[in-house]
Amino acid sequence: MPLAPTLLAALTPDEHEVCLVDMFFGDKVDYESDVDVVAITVRTPLAVIAYEIADSFLKKGKKVILGGPHIFAFPEEAKQHATAVAIGEGEGLWPIILKDAEQNKLKDFYVCGPYGVERLDGAVYHKKERPTLKNLPMMRRDLLPRERYFMDSIFTTRGCPNHCRFCPVTDIFGPKIRHRPIDEVVAEIETLGRRYFSVDDSVFGHPQIVDRPQENQYYLDLYRELGRLRRGRLWTGAGGLSAVNYKNGRKILELAAESGLCSIAAGLESISAKGQKQSGGWKKLHYTSPDAFDIERMKTNIRTIQSLGIEVKGFFIIGWDEDTTETYRRTLDFCDECNVIPFIFTLTPMPGSQIYREYLEQGRILTDRPWDHYGGGHIVYAHPIMSEQEMFDLNAEVMTKGYSMRRILKRTLQAVRYRFSFDVATNSFFTQVGLRKAYRQLYEQSPRP
Repeated sequence: MPLAPTLLAALTPDEHEVCLVDMFFGDKVDYESDVDVVAITVRTPLAVIAYEIADSFLKKGKKVILGGPHIFAFPEEAKQHATAVAIGEGEGLWPIILKDAEQNKLKDFYVCGPYGVERLDGAVYHKKERPTLKNLPMMRRDLLPRERYFMDSIFTTRGCPNHCRFCPVTDIFGPKIRHRPIDEVVAEIETLGRRYFSVDDSVFGHPQIVDRPQENQYYLDLYRELGRLRRGRLWTGAGGLSAVNYKNGRKILELAAESGLCSIAAGLESISAKGQKQSGGWKKLHYTSPDAFDIERMKTNIRTIQSLGIEVKGFFIIGWDEDTTETYRRTLDFCDECNVIPFIFTLTPMPGSQIYREYLEQGRILTDRPWDHYGGGHIVYAHPIMSEQEMFDLNAEVMTKGYSMRRILKRTLQAVRYRFSFDVATNSFFTQVGLRKAYRQLYEQSPRP
């Protein structure tokens, strides 16, 4: 279930009527609807269609608000398609926007966070502090048909200290970790279904700040409380392998597993030291430098996490300057050896990230490509060694092979080896079958370079 729209709906005062549209599940946009305000959350791969929807409502005289990660990177572009643009986190902005909309006094830009606003051309409302995440209302999941979603979603923290070169999250949410109060998180989880997903940057905390006792203690206390809830819930989220190596990390892992954590999405990024250096991913893997990267230690950490009954989905980015055509196949071999569910992607320099800015300055971004080419299945930059065709074909090859039925069954058996449960088995198997279908559709539908 989408998180941002349900949270904005919860932040909306009761006197307003709210309708949510989730186009991923086939909801149609009712352009004839008698609405006053249209708000759209925009990610880069969906910017083209988002702008089309926005323009259609503007022509009908509706007030259109655009926000989301793509808008954070390109607020001036977004303003061409909107009455007002929201930059930053919605908790500090949405009630203000609605009040101004009621009074027909909308400003051009609404900004929440310590960002420079000098470049913005127009009237600006700026709240310099990020929200504290305390006393947030429960998300309005009742506004969408919950039965169509495999998982609910929730968040407990925001912020990321990693500064990975390919990722804009640190710039958007800041390097400092902010926590929701544990009692509020537990109360909301009690309302969720049997499966849910935590959208936190890392459900195990961050090794860079383990010298802050409250960081580790937050996760120890949270998972002890979640472990006391009724059994039967399974949940997944993003988590770093480094939890194995830092103080109290093993205990956090054990408590998380006891609370129902059955799978993590782990940003492993690269199987080479040079790839770790170019991506910046070595920091979150708890290495003192990219030169200290040790692939055997990575394998050991994966096996330790798996031994606790937590399945590992490995996210890898290929296409750094030192990568070759063989990097694709060697990465799949690594996943096979470690029974890791493979998420192998060719690098997409996302707007707002350091690598996008660098490649744009170097003239390596293929600026003729539309924003909907930034969702996978397309090449949007020039590699010094590999051609677009080679990268496209090899990515399609390894992801097709990676989700062969033989590999899916082998990984499912690995999942139940350490946590014998029918729910775990079905969760692993059908998740992988769904991914198999999605990736095949992606590469079949994407035009070859």
